[in-house]
Amino acid sequence: MRSTAFLIAFILLSPAASIAATFRVDDSTSIPTEANLNMRWKSANPNRLTGNTVEGGILITIRLNVAPWINRTGKIYMALPQQPIGMVNVEWTTQGRLLPGKLISGERTLVYAGPIRSSTLEDTFVVKVETDGKRLASPQRLQFHFEIDLD
Repeated sequence: MRSTAFLIAFILLSPAASIAATFRVDDSTSIPTEANLNMRWKSANPNRLTGNTVEGGILITIRLNVAPWINRTGKIYMALPQQPIGMVNVEWTTQGRLLPGKLISGERTLVYAGPIRSSTLEDTFVVKVETDGKRLASPQRLQFHFEIDLD
């Protein structure tokens, strides 16, 4: 009986027991500079030695509606689900309000950590996308989204 009480107390006090709440962030007012991202071969002569990577870039004004979490503290992540074309690598730079970073499809990466002081977080991302050109037979839509973990 005593060991059971100790186990319950240990579970309640362990860091895993304090799970942060995760919510999707509304980014519906974000604006890309172009409707489509045009991909081009990274190598002038793609083959087994030079690779079959295609790349493209785009400028996006990111606008995150964080009004529901004003005066809270949290971490905001950019996420990209697994893609039917396989692995997609994404890199971006920012103007400094949000963090620059890298992301592989199926993962998420931190773009902001701290207090939410206004209803909108806004920044401009210069985004570079790379993937395997042999698997890119038709136009694809990458469904990025943002999530917040509240502290």
